[in-house]
Formats: sequence, C-alpha cells, structure tokens
Amino acid sequence: MFLRRLFGMLAKMAKADRKVDAWETHAAEGAFARFACAKARRDFCVKVFNTAKNSRTPITRLAAEFAGKFAQYEDCVAVYELLWDIACAKGILKSVHKGVLRKLCVPLGLPPRYFDIVYRRRRNTFRELAEEETQNANRNRRNPGGGRDAKGGRKSPPPPPPPKTPLEEAYELLGCKDTDSNEALRRAYRNAAKRHHPDMLKARGCTERQIREASEMMSRINSAWELICEDRKLK
Repeated sequence: MFLRRLFGMLAKMAKADRKVDAWETHAAEGAFARFACAKARRDFCVKVFNTAKNSRTPITRLAAEFAGKFAQYEDCVAVYELLWDIACAKGILKSVHKGVLRKLCVPLGLPPRYFDIVYRRRRNTFRELAEEETQNANRNRRNPGGGRDAKGGRKSPPPPPPPKTPLEEAYELLGCKDTDSNEALRRAYRNAAKRHHPDMLKARGCTERQIREASEMMSRINSAWELICEDRKLK
C-alpha cells in the first residue's frame, strides 16, 4: 500500500498537464534511490505508475492516505521533493504543476508554508510557465504558420530549443561531456561524491539543512552515474 500510494502520486503529478514525457518518468525513478522498498520491487512500482496515470483517484486523496496510514514524516518530505523533481523535470514549472504542489502540503501532513520554503529554495533552478504561455505554445504547435508576416507586424515566436535528454543532463550534472573517457567520468563522479557526501559535510560541521540538501544532490549524482554506466556498459 505504501508503494501503491507513492507511485500513484508520482504518476498523477507527471500526468497533471495531461501528458507524461521521458523527463518526468526519469525524475519519478528517483524514488528507487530514495526508498529501498521501491528499488526492491521495481517492476511492481513501474506497473503501478503506468496504471495510476489514467486512474480517477485524485492525488490529494492518495497523499492523505499515504501520510495518514503508511508513511513517516520524513517519507512525506522525501515524496514532496520527488514531486517537485517531476514538476520541474524540464527546468520549467507550469502553473498546473505549481497549483498541485501548493495544495499537497496539508494532505501530506506538511506545514502549509512548506510550499513557499521549497519554492524559494528551488526558484533559481526553473523558469515558470504561466497558463497564457502554455496556451500560446499549444496554439503555435497546432498552427505553426499562424503568425502574421513581416508586413502584418506580428510573427509566431520561434520554437523553444529541444529539452535535454536524461543522459545529457547526467553528463552535465557531473560536469562532463559524452566524449570524455571512462576514467575521466569515474574521476568526475568521485570528486562530485566527495563534495556532496553528507558524511563529509557532517565532519565539517555543516548545518542540518546543508546536509539535507547535500543528500538530495548525492541522490541525483548517483542516479546520473547509474544512467551513464548503463549507457556505456560500465561496471
């Protein structure tokens, strides 16, 4: 039941804008790094995620059941961070995702102002996409030549650059390129792990918040390294 509610929420967040892409799916896989029980039952979790995308159960109900029956407070905090990862998977926060994140604090047993805390901490990592921009983008996709010509004075905006693939993001997180050698990649991974490992920060007397943020970054670094190793067939 813990995993069913967990991956149900992740699926609902990914489908909040009516479509689920590879970036959101990759962000949802962060649950395997954060929850040992999810990693142990990966196939079951993937099945739940794919089924829950089209279910009619509201995400707020899943959140309330998760927090009320199956999870500790720390689990709820970790899930909320995962939901943010999914919402900002492309470096863009849509208004629909923002609204869902705002109303999930109370069902998850978190303080109502927790949304503002995470928003301030993450606001430099994404660009907000207002509802009007989303509608314009959808309109332009349906009618790419709908803008006026030079004499009309208004043209359709140029298409946005293609989003980075999860593998490109993994290389970027480690500060490497896909042309680097395997040894260079291993060295970059070790250096990144040393910089962000929570035990290292504890030894230096860092605050709990810094250690918590380092743990989150370490999880992302490990996920990036696993993705690169899988692509390059490294052991």
